[in-house]
This record gives sequence, structure tokens and C-alpha cells, in this order.
Amino acid sequence: MCENNCFWDDCVSAIKAYAVYKDGMLVLEDPVSLPEHTRVEVVIRKKFSEFVKKFGEPEAKEDIDQLLLANRRRMRDE
Repeated sequence: MCENNCFWDDCVSAIKAYAVYKDGMLVLEDPVSLPEHTRVEVVIRKKFSEFVKKFGEPEAKEDIDQLLLANRRRMRDE
């Protein structure tokens, strides 16, 4: 059980943590509060800022606000 008197899976859906890959292991930069032997899923991705440094600022072909508005309208009308 967690500090809120519920099972961990019921209280928390995600924890964002940063890690460094060192000597073949991922080492978390900060501790996380999990019960011992809790099994978790890890998704590894680079920061978007590293992508921008390497490839430059991406150019949008369409206005994202207009796309979101059109999508909301389409979902509302279904």
C-alpha cells in the first residue's frame, strides 16, 4: 500500500523520472517512492531539444491549432 492507504496501481498511473545510462544500467537521477520489487514499464526516448539541436527547428506544414479545431468538430459531429 502507498502513503494514501491504497494499492500503488490504484493511486498512480505514471511517474516521470530521468535516468542516465551508466555501465550497462539505467541509474535514476532522483529516488522514486515505490514498494520493493514493483515491476514497472520503461520507455526510453531522447529529449526533443536534442533533436532540434541536431536537425534544426522543424517546419510545420499545417497550423496545429486549425487541425485540433477541425478534429474536435469532427468528433463532436460523429
